[in-house]
Amino acid sequence: MSFPTRRRVLRRAAAAAAGLVAAPAGARDPGAATPPVDARALVALREALDGSLVAPDDEAYALARRVFYTNPRTATAPRAIVRCATEDDVARGIGFARRHRLEIAVRAGGHAHLAWSSSDGLVLDLSPLKRVVVDHERRVAHVGAGALGGEVARACAPFGLVPVLGQCPGVGATGVTLGGGLGWLSGLFGASCDNLVAARIVTADARLLEVDADTAPDLLWGLRGAGANFGVATTITLRLHPLGDVLGGDVHYSAAHARQVVAGFGDLMAGCPDAFQATLNLTPGPRGLFVSFSHAGDAREGERLLEALRRLAPPTREAVRRQPFADLAEKAAATNPGNTPAPVARAIETVYRERIDDDLIGIVVDRLARAAPETVLGLSHFMHGAVCTVDPAATAFPHRQAHSVHLRLATTWTDPAESAARFAEGEEWLRLLRPARDERIYSNYQTYAAPAGAAAIYGVNHPRLAALKARHDPDNLFRRNANVPPASG
Repeated sequence: MSFPTRRRVLRRAAAAAAGLVAAPAGARDPGAATPPVDARALVALREALDGSLVAPDDEAYALARRVFYTNPRTATAPRAIVRCATEDDVARGIGFARRHRLEIAVRAGGHAHLAWSSSDGLVLDLSPLKRVVVDHERRVAHVGAGALGGEVARACAPFGLVPVLGQCPGVGATGVTLGGGLGWLSGLFGASCDNLVAARIVTADARLLEVDADTAPDLLWGLRGAGANFGVATTITLRLHPLGDVLGGDVHYSAAHARQVVAGFGDLMAGCPDAFQATLNLTPGPRGLFVSFSHAGDAREGERLLEALRRLAPPTREAVRRQPFADLAEKAAATNPGNTPAPVARAIETVYRERIDDDLIGIVVDRLARAAPETVLGLSHFMHGAVCTVDPAATAFPHRQAHSVHLRLATTWTDPAESAARFAEGEEWLRLLRPARDERIYSNYQTYAAPAGAAAIYGVNHPRLAALKARHDPDNLFRRNANVPPASG
C-alpha cells in the first residue's frame, strides 16, 4: 500500500475546502440552486489538481477544446477543461461539475461522431493517462484511459500479442471498447467489449470502483457496450491474443467502376473467412475507390483473397504487404489520410443496414457521383465470424447480425459558406439509407437520434441497462454519450 504524500494531502484539503469533492449519491438535489462558477472557483480547482486546467482565457484553450468532428453543429465552449493526471483529478472534476451543475464530457481520443467528448460544461480530458502495462503471461494489457488504439497495439507487439480494437489508430482504446468496438480482428476474436476483462471507474459520486466478473458482474456486463453511462473509466484491462504477421493494405480502383466494385465487395465479404476484414472507401477525388483490408490467417488463403480483390475491377494502384499487425493498426484512417492538419470543419453521418443489397448499391453509387470532392463514402465493419456468435444479451452491445454493415459519409471543408451544403449532403444520405422500421444504431457510430431512443442502440438490453443506470447514475450525470436514461420508479 502506498501512503499519500504531504503534497497530495494538501491538495485533498484544498479540494474539500473548495467543494470539489462530490457529495454521496442522493445527498443533494441536482436541480437545486448552486453558486455560479466564478474565477475564484476555477482557481481553486486549478490549485487542487495533479494535472492542469485550461480555462477560456488561456492561450491553449482554442486547441484544447477542439475535437475530431468539429463543425458549426457540434461546436462547444467548455467552462473549463481538466487535463487529468491522476484518478484523483477525475474525482475532483466530477465533484466540481456536480457542485456547479455543469454538464460533463469525457475525452480521450476525441473521435465521438456527435462531439460528445466536448461540452459547454466541464471537459474531463483523460489523454494524459496513457500508461499501458502488458502482462504477457496472463495475456492481458492494463490500458490507461488516454491511450489510443495504435499506441496499445504498438505496446503489445514486442510480446507477439494483439489487442482487439478499432481500425483507426487515433481513436481512444477505452472509448471504442466501452461502446462495443469493431475492427480488423472482430471476425477472429469478437468485439472489443467481448475482450474487456476488468476496469477501474470513477462513479457519479466520485468513488473509485474496481469492476470485474467477481466484484461487479452486472456492471461489467454494462461496461461491455454501454460503458460511458456508468462512470469515467480510468483504466481498462483487455484480453490479448497471439498473432503473427498479417497481409494487409489498400487496393485502389477507378471511380468509373464504382457499381461493380461495390457489388463485388458485398459478394466477397459474404463468403470471406473469419481472419479477413475489409473496408470499402469511395471518393470522387484522386484517391478513387479503395479497399483497405487485413488477413490474419493462412498465407496462401490471403493471396487468394488478394486475387479476388484484383478481380473486382482493374486495380489502379496497390499498397499491400505482409506486416506486423501493429503496423496495420497504426495506419492512418481513410477520413484523415496521412494524419494531415485538421480542416476547419468535419462532419459524418452513419447508418446501420442489415445487408448489402441492390438498393444500397444504387444509393451509394448515385451519392458518389454527386459528392463534394473531399467526401469519403464508406462500407465498414462487415459483420461476420466470432463477433456474430455471441448472444446479443451476453453483453450490452447487441448488434451482431451476420452480413450487416455500417455505412458512412464523411466530409471536410474550409469555407464556412459551404456548411449548409455539406450538412444537406449528409441529411440526404440518411434520408435515403435509414431503414423504414426496426432501426438500429451502433453506439460508436451514432450520428442521430432514432424515434425509439436508446432502445434502437441497445435493443433487447435496453430495460436491463436502464435499471443498471438508475443504480449507478440516477441523476444521469454521464449523459454525453449513447445515453441510457435511468429507469424511473
